[in-house]
Amino acid sequence: MPHHGDSNQRGGGRRLAAVLLGSLLLGALLPGAGTAWSREPPDQRLPRHLQPGPPDPALYEFKPADFNPGLPALAPRGPGAAKGLVIWNHGRSVNAEAPAMAPPILWEMARQGWDVYALHRLGTHDVLNVALRIVGAGLEAGRALGYRRILLAGQSVGGWLALGETARRDQPGQVRPEAVLALAPAAYGTPDGPLDWRRNDTRLREIWEAMRSRQTALMLAFFADDPYFERSEPALRGPWAQRRLGELGLPALVLDRPAPELLRGHDAGLTLAFARRFGPCLVLLAEQGKPPPCQDGDRAAIATFGLTAPASTANADAWTGLWQGTSGNGRYLLLHLGPAQADQRRQASYGIGRSLNNEAASQQRLSLTGDGNQLRWSQGNQSLEASREADGRLRLRLQSGSQPAAESWLRRLD
Repeated sequence: MPHHGDSNQRGGGRRLAAVLLGSLLLGALLPGAGTAWSREPPDQRLPRHLQPGPPDPALYEFKPADFNPGLPALAPRGPGAAKGLVIWNHGRSVNAEAPAMAPPILWEMARQGWDVYALHRLGTHDVLNVALRIVGAGLEAGRALGYRRILLAGQSVGGWLALGETARRDQPGQVRPEAVLALAPAAYGTPDGPLDWRRNDTRLREIWEAMRSRQTALMLAFFADDPYFERSEPALRGPWAQRRLGELGLPALVLDRPAPELLRGHDAGLTLAFARRFGPCLVLLAEQGKPPPCQDGDRAAIATFGLTAPASTANADAWTGLWQGTSGNGRYLLLHLGPAQADQRRQASYGIGRSLNNEAASQQRLSLTGDGNQLRWSQGNQSLEASREADGRLRLRLQSGSQPAAESWLRRLD
């Protein structure tokens, strides 16, 4: 099954696991599956770990999350001081323990005043009907600790579980998260297997319908070249989810293949670049309960990243106007190019958006020179080159001293 740190083994065992997990999840989402545990009678035909009711505590750990060793440690503040609780759900591995380390985007949540716990599902009993109940147990435990707001987060199968358990919780009195982050949610298929991967869209559609008219704020990310769906159908489930969730009245930020030159593959949401680009968006969604403007192509996103939008300029030529994109290390970029002057110079405004760990936004004025194919700017040991691609994108190359040139891709906004 897909997850951060999947085993590299391919073949029948993984495919069988995918089919088993798929059948279990389908049953889990049928009407009535969200009833209280006390109403579910034991089934003597099933082993202990598959029995209905609260999951066996030996099957999971619920504790403060660990982060990448390169990020400073942040101790939990406790329910009285923290803004809320983030519960991280890792992906799944068939043949080994899946790592439960929380991704950098949740480190930013911790830095912004949230406590982050990991819900680590242990051992070979990590099948979906058990895993869904473990996620439910984590929600109940978080509320019992005294946290009033809960963000349920996960990647791959963990993202699927976060969505699925939220959808299942349809009974009065059940703890529900106020927000959900699902990174590359997937629970079916293998990259080299049959068409099971299509269920990573069709079964998600069932989850959307089950969440009809909920006020749970959602942040969903689907990445370019994800072998569990987008590699085969690159423009389907993201746009469909955006449209349908709007029709259902669900507050949702759907990131459909964001920054595809940089954020690619199943694990793109676990990277520092993704955290730099979308960390501010997740913080705002969790704290405001509604999705902030963050998408490429949305002019309102400029303010989200602490930048000021210049007045629109008529697109007098292929260069003139407002361009938006993501830097090679994940920062939000904004470039405004003015029309060519008599000496072929162009006045420009170059902005870098706010990001992780108090990385503040900055904007500066530049004067670029060049011809119809390339624009250039230099100052001291820094230089910037811009060139237009045949597909309409703008490629930037920023050189600083002896460091390797950083390449970024921008798309026209105006």
